[in-house]
This record gives sequence, structure tokens and C-alpha cells, in this order.
Amino acid sequence: MTRREGDEPGNAGVHRRTLLKALGAAGAGAVAGLTASASPSAASPSPPSAADTGAITAAGVARALKALPEIIERNMAATGIPGLAAAVVYDGKVRYLEGSGVRAVGKPAQVDPDTVFYLASVSKPISSTVVGAAMTKELAEISWQDTIVSHLPGFTLSDKWVGDHVTVADMFSHRSGLPDHSGNLMEDLGYNRAQIIAKLKYYPLRSFRDNYEYTNYGLTTGAEAIAAATKRPWATLAEEMIFEPLGMTSSSFTYADLTARKNRVALHRKVNGTFVAQPDANYQPQAPAGSGSSSVRDMATWVTMLLAGGTHGGETLVDPEQLNQIWSPAFTSNPTPEVGTWSSFYGYGWNVRYEKTGELQVSHSGAFSRGAATAVTMYPTDKLAIVVLTNAFPQGVPEAISAEFVDIVRYGKSTQESWLAVIAPYFEEEPTADQKKSSEPAAQPEPARRLSSYVGTYENAALGELTVSIRGGALSFTVGPNREQHALKHYSGDEFFFETTGEDASGLSGAIFSGTSSQVISVTINAWNHEGLGTFTRS
Repeated sequence: MTRREGDEPGNAGVHRRTLLKALGAAGAGAVAGLTASASPSAASPSPPSAADTGAITAAGVARALKALPEIIERNMAATGIPGLAAAVVYDGKVRYLEGSGVRAVGKPAQVDPDTVFYLASVSKPISSTVVGAAMTKELAEISWQDTIVSHLPGFTLSDKWVGDHVTVADMFSHRSGLPDHSGNLMEDLGYNRAQIIAKLKYYPLRSFRDNYEYTNYGLTTGAEAIAAATKRPWATLAEEMIFEPLGMTSSSFTYADLTARKNRVALHRKVNGTFVAQPDANYQPQAPAGSGSSSVRDMATWVTMLLAGGTHGGETLVDPEQLNQIWSPAFTSNPTPEVGTWSSFYGYGWNVRYEKTGELQVSHSGAFSRGAATAVTMYPTDKLAIVVLTNAFPQGVPEAISAEFVDIVRYGKSTQESWLAVIAPYFEEEPTADQKKSSEPAAQPEPARRLSSYVGTYENAALGELTVSIRGGALSFTVGPNREQHALKHYSGDEFFFETTGEDASGLSGAIFSGTSSQVISVTINAWNHEGLGTFTRS
């Protein structure tokens, strides 16, 4: 995984866990539902106009398409994001297909409709259609209700009964009981996909099918089960089922394909207030959930097929019955707080919501803290979709653009003075307890033990070996298959701090050693201890 360097406070990856849990990995529409009124118009004489009712019409789409370039320009200027590509599909035709800005800061190459972006979690709805297409083609005896263990023998969870009964549908709808973002840390430490899926058994479970927890490696496990049943690697299955039939030649789930594209973006993060291009990042272990890459032209082709009921060129790629399952509420991701207010749901790899006017809306957002943000929003019955891809740390830009575009389609103007101002706070991070504590020296620091007392190898069933050593007169440790080294800075007594790295980095974390007066027995890494898995015991 790529090491994080020079990040500003507030850019730590922990925001992603908080954001996606709060919004249920929501697309623009679900965010919009938090505050949008039914209509910005005052009461009007009968009969009401389309703008009064919020209906999606050809005239409304034409009005919003005219406004879209200015919406994009304004949001890019407000945030300084380097590059963006957007597409609008309506009534079977691509109505907008444009790139804006640059692929990488400091380089002249411009974003165009064929520029390849990291999709992040917009990979999930693509993956659900890959599975739906495999079931449509009857590649094997497979269904959404198949248990994972029926295709991945040996798979289990911390509760064996749940491990034996959890299904592909459970995994794609985040209702397996696995806690929020299970497995992400293991990816940061360098474990591969098979290893992470095997290690899911160490996570304590929430209530099975009675709890929504957004989990990349849960969905990845569901997709891997289907790939195993069809006797294909996941990337090959996606190529055969969706990318090749649609001519999506710039799309893939592999890191090798992404980095081979000459026309592709860099990831970007802010350093001292300015976006800076970052090294490529390999998310392939979570391929079905997050490692997809594509151009906005390819994405427009994909949503055109979906809006056409799963057909392309006269061929049915995804049966309408499969789309009905994928887009049906499988779990309430955001319960109704009170009667008369909105709820959102999660289907199979899609956020699902019903507008006050009755239309089905399906959507998804994607976010990488290393520097990517994406969104897709669709109204299947009205045959309307908007896709927005960016190459910068998530700030709500794809969601804000999509929300304002839909407002103008439906009501003739935005329902908010600034959608960006409404959405951006959901991407802001609250400092962790360790970040607050480490910001100032200890008031009355106690001395550490002799440094040699801490040296040794510590074991953790889920996370593997952690080896503490002395380098240059100070403590450091290595951990995980990557054996990435972390320097430890003393705070007080047996408390040290180090800088976390990876996609879910959270700034400084405590490393707390424990033991008897004569021997150090264990070390607990606070940032890795969300589910009680962060303690390593001396071997």
C-alpha cells in the first residue's frame, strides 16, 4: 500500500469510515434527502406544472443540461479539484459527455471522456450487474440466495452457524453481521484477497440480517463466491459478462490494467492547502468492492444498458428480473427517524430510495482518501442517469453536482443555496482521541522502561506478527506481509505514538505496551482496536 506523506489534519482516512457509515455509502440522492424540500416553488394555481410536481421531463433534462457546465465549473473552482469527467444519459441517448481540468497537477494532459479514473465504491453497483449477468446467462447453478460456503468451502465466520448460512445476497446488502469496514486494515497491512476473506472469521459479529454495516470485504466475498462457482477469476468474469459485450475497453478490475492506461488520472490529496498528485494505489484485493477503473464514456455505456432494462444491441445482458432484485430494498440502511420523513435502503450493491413523487432512485458514491471521489445516480423508470468521476480527495463534489443537476431537472432551480455546503461537512473528520492526546506533551510524563524491554515479536491471530526493534537509538516496529516500518515516539510510561498509513489511516495512534513490573507482555494498537482485534501478545 502507498505510504501517506505530508497530509493535512482532516485528511486522514478515518473520515471514510465515519462518512460511509453515516450516509450508508450514499449517492447524491440519499444525501439530498437529508435536507431537500419537495419543491422550491410557492403554491401555484391548478393544474400544477412539472416543476411544481417535481416530475422528470424532457424539458427539465434539457434545462439541466444547459446549466451543467456552469455547475461543474463552479464546484471545481470552489474546491480546487484538478480533474473531473461527467456523463448524462436520458431516454436511451448520451446527452452529455465531457472532461474538465487536468489528469495530474503540474502536467498539461487534460481530462477527456476516455480518461480512466479510479471508481472506488462505484465498483459495487458494477459488480452487482456482473453477478446479475452471470445469473442471466446461467453460467452455473447460482443464485443470490446461495450460501458463501457452498462455493467457497472452508469459509466461516466467528459464529459458525452464521458462517454456514450467510448468502451472496447478505454480503451484497451489508447485512451479514460483519462490522463496519471489516478487512480494510488487513488490506493496508498487505494481506491479499484470499487471506483477508479467510481472516473475516476473527471479527465479532453484529446481529445477523438485523444490522447494516458497510463492509467492502463482505461484498467482495459474495462476488468471489459467484466467481468460484463459474470457475473464473473475478476480473475475467466481469470482462466476459459486462465489459466486453458493452465495448467498455477502458474498464477493468485489475491494477495492472489501470496502470497500463496512458490516458489515466493520478490520485490527489491536499498538502499545505494545495492538491498534490500521489503515487498509484493498488486496491485490487477488494476488487469487486472497490478496485474498478473506467472512463466516463464506458460508464455512460453501462448506465445506458441498465436504463434499457439490461439490454444492449438487441441482446439481454442482465435480465429485468435480476435488475428488480438488485434494485429492491434488501435492508434499511438509514431508518426513518420519525413518521413522514425519508428512509433509504440498500439493495444488492446499490443505494435504493423512493422519491416523494414515487420514482425509484438508485445510486452509489465512491471515495478513496488517497484521492478519488465518484458518484452515479439513476432514475430507471424515467430513463435518466448522471455519472461524475473526480481525481481528488473526497469533498462532496460528485454528490453536489448530481444533486443540483437533478434539482434543476425536477424543479427548475436548486433547492439549496449551495449543495456543496450541505454535503461537504459529511466528509469532515473529527480528531480521534489519540490525535487530541498526542497534540500536546504529557503533563507529567513518566519515563519508559529500558528500550530493550520492549524488543521482541508479538502475535495476533488476525493481524499476524508485530516485531519491535531498536533503530538509531529509538523504538520502531514492523507488521504485516509488507513489513512496513513505523517509528515509535515516546509519550509517557509504556505509551508511545506512531503515524498510521494506508487507505484508512487516522493520523497518530497510540501503541500501548502492558505487562508486569519485570516484563512487557503485550502491545495494543489503538487505531486497529475498533473491534478488539488490536492487541498483540509477546510470543
